[in-house]
Amino acid sequence: MVKISGFYDEVTSDFEEQCKAVKAFGETYMCPRVVNGKNIANYTAEEFERDIKPIMDKYGVKFSSIGSPIGKIGLYDDEAYNAQLSKLEQLVKICELTDCKYIRIFSFRTGGTDYDKYFPVVVEKLKGYLAKVKGSDITLLHENEKRIYGDSPDRCIQLYRAIDDEQFKLCYDASNYIQCGYNPNDCYDKVKDYCVYYHIKDCSEYGVEVPVGMGKADYVAILKDLVVERGYDGYMTLEPHTGKYADHKILFQLLCWITWAIPYIGKWHRIFRRIDKAKGVGRWRSVDRSTIFKWQYEGLKSLLKEAGAEV
Repeated sequence: MVKISGFYDEVTSDFEEQCKAVKAFGETYMCPRVVNGKNIANYTAEEFERDIKPIMDKYGVKFSSIGSPIGKIGLYDDEAYNAQLSKLEQLVKICELTDCKYIRIFSFRTGGTDYDKYFPVVVEKLKGYLAKVKGSDITLLHENEKRIYGDSPDRCIQLYRAIDDEQFKLCYDASNYIQCGYNPNDCYDKVKDYCVYYHIKDCSEYGVEVPVGMGKADYVAILKDLVVERGYDGYMTLEPHTGKYADHKILFQLLCWITWAIPYIGKWHRIFRRIDKAKGVGRWRSVDRSTIFKWQYEGLKSLLKEAGAEV
């Protein structure tokens, strides 16, 4: 059975409230990113053990992966890279404290499209990260993300094959592929043999995130193949980017009269109205982040059931 996790900092940055939200869904796992207002990568293992671990233990919450920002830096920013190597050492210790097996990473902002030039540098620096987890049972998960080297399925596979190490795997994010102009189902078919972890978020044709099942990803087809046919029983981490709709819905409604002049506002307004109608929400009614996260959770459960998977 799939284990449902989530970036609960999209509901609140307060870690104890995040734990309460996990348990309210009857779940066990979360993916920590912002913890009590501070990124997880900015904790030392000592700070984490003193301030955060007791709260985890109190609620019986576990980590599916560490949602780190490692690798989300400029490719040639060596100062930032060396700082991240030190942070990664602490994250490895935090994983060992929490029996977490995965750390999410990225493959650097390149600032251009000369990929043949960037490739050897990206591989060398990723191997530098990999060296920090050697001697542990931790796997680095490369997430496809906008504006990094590995933003396409082909370059993700290229990195996977070049690094060729059991402690380096891929994480699949349908929404990020959509925002980069790719068909998410085609991307899934390409990378599924190299992926061990899945982020669950969806995206419209305008590049605006929407509740899962409302975007361009055919999640029923993905889940049927992944869970029913291939027997995947790993983690699916909810990442709905709830803040955009929750924080900006009313603002874009107020600005809708100038959509003819500013297409950016128009596309957001159209998608927010589409969500309103799908969820039965009045155009002037605000919706909190907890509610949107619940939509995501219930949406995933519904899609799994429709795909024929055990839920």
